[in-house]
Amino acid sequence: MNAPTKSWLPAFIICALFWGSSFLFIHEAIKSFTASQVAFGRVVVGALVLGGMLLAQRRRPRFSWREIGSVALVALLLSVVPFILIPIAQEHITSILASLLNATTPLWTALFVALLIPTEKASRLQVVGLVIGAFGIAVLLGAWNVSDLPMLGAVLMLAATACYGLGSTMSRLFLSSVKETPTGLSAAQMGLSAIMLAPVALVTAPSDPPTLHGSAVWALLALGLFGTSFAYVLFYQVVRVAGATTAASTTYVVPIVATFLGIIVLKEHLHWYEPVGAVVVLGGVWLAQRKPKVLEVEAKAAHA
Repeated sequence: MNAPTKSWLPAFIICALFWGSSFLFIHEAIKSFTASQVAFGRVVVGALVLGGMLLAQRRRPRFSWREIGSVALVALLLSVVPFILIPIAQEHITSILASLLNATTPLWTALFVALLIPTEKASRLQVVGLVIGAFGIAVLLGAWNVSDLPMLGAVLMLAATACYGLGSTMSRLFLSSVKETPTGLSAAQMGLSAIMLAPVALVTAPSDPPTLHGSAVWALLALGLFGTSFAYVLFYQVVRVAGATTAASTTYVVPIVATFLGIIVLKEHLHWYEPVGAVVVLGGVWLAQRKPKVLEVEAKAAHA
C-alpha cells in the first residue's frame, strides 16, 4: 500500500499546486495582455513543452483525420473557449472567487454525462448532488445581495466551467477509443488550440502595443509551463496509478491553493459566504460523482 501511495501523492500535490496557482498567473497576465492573448500564449507554451517531451521520448503521435476532428472539438471546449472566458471573468471578479466557481466543473460534467451518455443515467443521489451544488453557487455568490452580485464575471466563469464539463463528456464519447498516450493527446489538443486561437488573438489585439510588465510576461510563461502542460501530465500519472476518482479529487484542493495565494499574494478579501458556499458546492460535487452501487458491482464484475 505504501509504494503506490508514494508514487502518486507527489504528482497529486504538485498538480493541485499548479492548477491552484493558475488563477494567480492569470491575474498577473491580464495586466499586459488581452484575454485571447493570454489564452493563445498559454497553449503555445503548453504545446511547445508537450511537443518537446514527445521528442525526448522519440514518439510521433498518429491520428486519423476523424480523430483529429474529435480532438479539435474537445480542444475547442476544453482549451479554447474557457481559456478566453476565464481571463475576461477575472477582470471582474477576484482570483479567489474564480477558483471557487471553477470547482463547479464536476457538476457540469455530471449533468452532461447524464444527458448525453445513455448508459450512465443519473441516480437520485446524483440529482440531489446537482441541486445542492446549484444552491451552493447561490451561497457562494451571496445571491441575497442582489445589488452587489458580480454577475458578469460569475456568468463568464460558469460558462467556462460548463465548457469544461461538456468537453470532458465529449472526450469520453469521442476520444476513449483513440490509441495514443496522454502526452500525445495533450500535445495535439494544445497544438490545435493554438491554431484556433491565433486568429482570435490577432483580431482582438489592441491597436496600441501594450505596456509589458515583467510580472505579466513571467506569469504567462508560468501559466503555459505549469498550468497547461506539466499539470496535465501529472494528472494523467495520478489517473494511471491511483485511478480517476482519486485524480478527480484535485477539485477539492485547487480552490484551497488559489484562495491562499489570493489572500497572501494578491491581498484579496474573502467574504464569509464564499468558503461556506464552496463547501456546499463541493458537497454537491461529491454526491454528483457517486455512482449507484448496482453500477459499481457491474463494473467490478466486468473487470474480474
